[in-house]
Amino acid sequence: MLALGVLYMHSRQNDKARIHELEAKVVVLQKQGETSELDRSVSEQMEDIAHGQQALSEERSREAIRQSEIAQTERQHALRLQAAAETSAKEAMHSYQVAEQQRKEADNQRQQAEHAKLVADTLNYISLGRTLGSQSYSIYQTGNTELGNMLAYASYLYTNNYGGDLYTPAVFQTLIQSAGGRHSWNSHNGSISRLAVSPRDHRLLTVSTFGEIFSHQIKGEQMQTSRLMSDKAYWFNDLYAAPDGKVYAISYTGQLVITDGQQTRIIVVENVNKPFCLQTLNDGKSLLIVGEDCIALFDIVSEKIVTTRRLDFQVTCMGRRGNKPLLFDNRGRMHLVNSLDKITNEQVPVKGKVTAYASNQKEHLTAYGMADGTIWLTDGSGKTYKLVEHLSRVTRLMFNGRRLYSSAYDGKLLFWPIENDSQKNAVTLYQSANWLNDFTFINNKDYIMVGEHNGTVTRCLISLPKIAQRLRQNVKRNFTQEEWNYYVGKGIPYRKVKE
Repeated sequence: MLALGVLYMHSRQNDKARIHELEAKVVVLQKQGETSELDRSVSEQMEDIAHGQQALSEERSREAIRQSEIAQTERQHALRLQAAAETSAKEAMHSYQVAEQQRKEADNQRQQAEHAKLVADTLNYISLGRTLGSQSYSIYQTGNTELGNMLAYASYLYTNNYGGDLYTPAVFQTLIQSAGGRHSWNSHNGSISRLAVSPRDHRLLTVSTFGEIFSHQIKGEQMQTSRLMSDKAYWFNDLYAAPDGKVYAISYTGQLVITDGQQTRIIVVENVNKPFCLQTLNDGKSLLIVGEDCIALFDIVSEKIVTTRRLDFQVTCMGRRGNKPLLFDNRGRMHLVNSLDKITNEQVPVKGKVTAYASNQKEHLTAYGMADGTIWLTDGSGKTYKLVEHLSRVTRLMFNGRRLYSSAYDGKLLFWPIENDSQKNAVTLYQSANWLNDFTFINNKDYIMVGEHNGTVTRCLISLPKIAQRLRQNVKRNFTQEEWNYYVGKGIPYRKVKE
């Protein structure tokens, strides 16, 4: 019983221990179940969250797709708007270019119309200048110098302001007439044969057939004359003014006279028949003395005749081509003197007796003056023009640029504007009752000095600026409206000629 009791007690204790163990396991299982339930719940919650996030993500994805589609639609719309704007801009630019082109065409047409009107007005006013010049010349000749001067200055204004040629004979003729600027001095007893200007002091030097060598100083309208030599036993035909102030004069009687105003030396030129011309040679170191059938070389330094040469022709006229003497003979030939030992011959390109010659190599112009008064002019192309105005022997020809000046025994000093057309009209600068033997330029070519057969020296103004200045001084009043309407024209705007 005890054993059973002990066994019972032992068994009961074991049962309690097992129960406790089971209860402990139950507690553990309960805790594990609770944890598992919690885990399952958390898992379910996490799954729900995951599903929610997936749904949100899908919603966002769908929203993103929708926004992308909206953005794409808006972009396409923006592109369409941009294309439309670019098209509009191109159309606007095209319209602007068309409008600008039309404006330019309209402006060009306007300018052409204005130019055409300007050209027409210019031509009309240039023509008016010539008409006024012709009227002035005629009215001045009647003695009405006041009206003649007003018309002359109006002719100058219209011709000059509108680019016309002031050297047109109808204009220039009346300008020199109204301006005056011409003065004469009775100087020599004999016929003046040659004039020259001293390169040292710009004195005017003249020689005559009465054995006279004169020096002149001109101030205003006064001329002071000094006699360097006066001996009627001599017949001077030519002179040379040296840079050192000495004057060389050749006499037809066979003497070369050298004077400086203080001392005079006379050298007999032997074996040269009737010497009549002096030409520089060898860069001015020598003088070529030309006679009718012989030439001599005179050394300026030693003042001696070095050598002479007999010619197989008769010299009738002298000129210069470049820096070399050119002899013309009585058989229609010309001879270029390079030295006494080297003379080249060629045929004169015009027919007749040459009495004067001039050339301008820069402008390719050459002029031949003839015994019958004809002047033949050749240009660079080889074309020859016949200038007919003189009535007798041409005595002198000189170029000033493209302007030719001529004198003759008919008493005329003429000026020829050389243009590119075939029509050459002369302007009479001076008309004398005496033969005109020679002329030269003075005062920077503002004036021409003319030597006459009766011993008179005449100065003619040819400078346009000085002519215009004298014209302004000669105009004493303005036109009346009645005079303007009658001489100028009612359709021409009135303008003052005297300021």
